[in-house]
Amino acid sequence: MSELIIDHPNTITVLERMNIAFGFGDQHIQEIAERYNLNLHAFVALLQSFEGSIKHDTRLEKEAIPDLLRFLKSSHGHFKGKQIPRIKKLIVLFSENIPQKHGQVIISFFDEYIREVEEHFHYEDDDIFPYITEILTDPRPAKFRMSEFEKNHTDIEQKLLDLKNILIKYIPEDVSSPYRTKVLKRLFELEEDLTYHSFIEDHLLVPSVKKMECDIQNQNERICSKK
Repeated sequence: MSELIIDHPNTITVLERMNIAFGFGDQHIQEIAERYNLNLHAFVALLQSFEGSIKHDTRLEKEAIPDLLRFLKSSHGHFKGKQIPRIKKLIVLFSENIPQKHGQVIISFFDEYIREVEEHFHYEDDDIFPYITEILTDPRPAKFRMSEFEKNHTDIEQKLLDLKNILIKYIPEDVSSPYRTKVLKRLFELEEDLTYHSFIEDHLLVPSVKKMECDIQNQNERICSKK
């Protein structure tokens, strides 16, 4: 585990979101999964996502899905409770140190982004994740399908790109403030984190749940055929 972190520092995010403490010595990944009662396949897939070794859709077994949900829910809390408020604070400081017309544009733009992010997360927290939890415990065919989630899965990274372009291209160079660089660095960090987050949803969670939906449907068809 320690060697993986040194070679791929981004995997620290997985430990942070899953509440895994450092100081694990020379323990292997399997030992840590067992110690923290994590599904090994889910834990490895999350680490590999941040390591960059997963390139395509990966279907995990039903037992792995709760830990994927746990990671994604924890990430939502981190984005809403830590990363985004930190950026908003820096943007406010930046706006107070530049001409008002530029400051108002940036604050308004970021507030609109926050609204979009909150809508995105609410949809997942209130509709998608409860649906997945329900079919995990009560495997009956449901009207909703994960294919609908795929259609409605909005891109919340595009507006970050627009905001970065405003800061890089369109705030005049004679507008001097040390906060411009700080805001940009935080935005790049958030964008990277959201990219990993979306990858885990699109290439781990969705394929795994769709497989479970197919298994449920096939099982029920077999039951019906026997009646």
